[in-house]
Amino acid sequence: MECEGPLQRNLKLTIEYDGTRYFGWQFQVGRPTIQGVLEGVLARILDHPVRVTAAGRTDRGVHALGQVAACLTSSRIPADRLVLAANSYLPEDIVLRDAEEVPPTFHARRSATGKWYRYTILNRRIPQVRCRHFHAQVAWPLDVERMGEAARAFVGEHDFRAFQSNSKRPPAPTVRMVFCVDVAREGDFISIDVVGRSFLYTMVRTIAGTLIEVGRGKRAPGEVTELLGRRDRRLSGPTADPRGLCLMEVYYGPIPALRRGDPAAGGS
Repeated sequence: MECEGPLQRNLKLTIEYDGTRYFGWQFQVGRPTIQGVLEGVLARILDHPVRVTAAGRTDRGVHALGQVAACLTSSRIPADRLVLAANSYLPEDIVLRDAEEVPPTFHARRSATGKWYRYTILNRRIPQVRCRHFHAQVAWPLDVERMGEAARAFVGEHDFRAFQSNSKRPPAPTVRMVFCVDVAREGDFISIDVVGRSFLYTMVRTIAGTLIEVGRGKRAPGEVTELLGRRDRRLSGPTADPRGLCLMEVYYGPIPALRRGDPAAGGS
C-alpha cells in the first residue's frame, strides 16, 4: 500500500460489487477489475496514487456484499465524505459501503480471522431473469439432505488440495480451517454457506460443485471424506459457475454463528 507524500492514515473500506463484467478483484493491465476501478476513483478524490489491499482476491464473475480493503492516505478528507464522494464516481455495480480510520497495524488480509462465502443455486428447469447474474442454475432436482450430510465432512482442519484449482499464484499451504458448511433450500433456491479462516483458489466453488454432484445422486455423501484424504483434484467435482458465489462478510474478531436470515447476493 503505497502513495506519495507522508502516510498518515490507514483506511478500512467495505465494498459491495456485482462482479459480472469484471476480471476479478486484482488489477490487470487493459482489463476492467474491481481493484483497478476503485484505485482510480480513490486517487482522483484523495489527490495522490492509491494502492488498495483486499481481504481476498475474488475471481472473475464473483460478487461481494462485504469485501474489505485498506489503503494508506495523506489526505485529511473525513471518512464519511470519502464514501459519498467515491460513490458519486464509481460505476453503479461497485459501491463503497463504509470507510473508517483504523490503526496502522490493521491489514485487510492478515488481520482477518475468517470469511463467509455464499453459493446460490436456482434449482429448477426454467431460468429466472431478475437474478440471473447472481446464481448458478441447476435444472436437475437436488437432494438438500444428502448435500447437507456431505457438507459436514468439510468442517474442521483438513488438507483441501483436492479442492484447489491450478493458478499462476505462488503455491500456498493447502491445510485450511473451515468452521461451517451449511446447505439450505428456500423455494427454488439452494444456498451453500461456507465460513472459514482462509480459502484456496476456487476452493469454495469446487466444494459447491462437489455438493451439487452429491445432490444429483452422482456421488455418495461419504465420498467427501475420501476425497479429502486422497488429495487429488482430478477426483473432486467441477468448479462451479462463478455467478453463484458471493463474499458475504469478512471477520476481524470472534466469528459469530451463521445468520441464516441474511440475504444472498440476488436474493433467494
